[in-house]
Amino acid sequence: MNENKHSLITNPKSIICIGLNYADHITETSLSTHDFPEIFMKTSNALANNHDTITIEDEAFHYDYEGELVIIIGKSGKNISPEHAKDHILGYTIGNDVSARSLQFRGSQWILGKSLDNFAPIGPNMVSPDDFDFENATITTTVNGEIRQQAKLEQMIFKPYDIIAFLSSYMTLQEGDIIFTGTPSGVVLGKNESKYSWLKPGDTVTVSISGIGTLENKFI
Repeated sequence: MNENKHSLITNPKSIICIGLNYADHITETSLSTHDFPEIFMKTSNALANNHDTITIEDEAFHYDYEGELVIIIGKSGKNISPEHAKDHILGYTIGNDVSARSLQFRGSQWILGKSLDNFAPIGPNMVSPDDFDFENATITTTVNGEIRQQAKLEQMIFKPYDIIAFLSSYMTLQEGDIIFTGTPSGVVLGKNESKYSWLKPGDTVTVSISGIGTLENKFI
């Protein structure tokens, strides 16, 4: 596979995202949450690859990054138990849930601010669940080489198997579905707005997860 030209999944039926899945991210954004996963979607035009560029159409949209672990579903299922969730995972990869914050919060739904073109880059490769050490993996996001986010994946409130069980209790998960599992603290939104600037043309964002690799995208 040429990772620069071909997405891991080219035609997912759904790009499902989990919001507010790290306690420190909830704190920094001051957003209200629940005792169940916060769910939103991205549209298929947002899907992009490692090294694809992301166009900043208007800096007033307030472009932000969100480094995340991504699950790719390999076997369809409904009412999947956490104990059997692993059997439905094709693999894990890396994602950046790029967000236009002023659009995200303009209405009651987040979809518009999450679904501009190339707002869901994933890659560069996929690791099978048998070959991925989730409990010890670390995620790190940098902007122009500066570390902005760093956390253990184990800090997730809802772990991958729990996410699959929750989603599949309401909807049939399809082969090829992509699930973004949430981001740790360190985004520009919220308490970091006075410390960091919104993404601008020329910025490069990398998201690395130990055991998988590094996803890199430049904003133009």
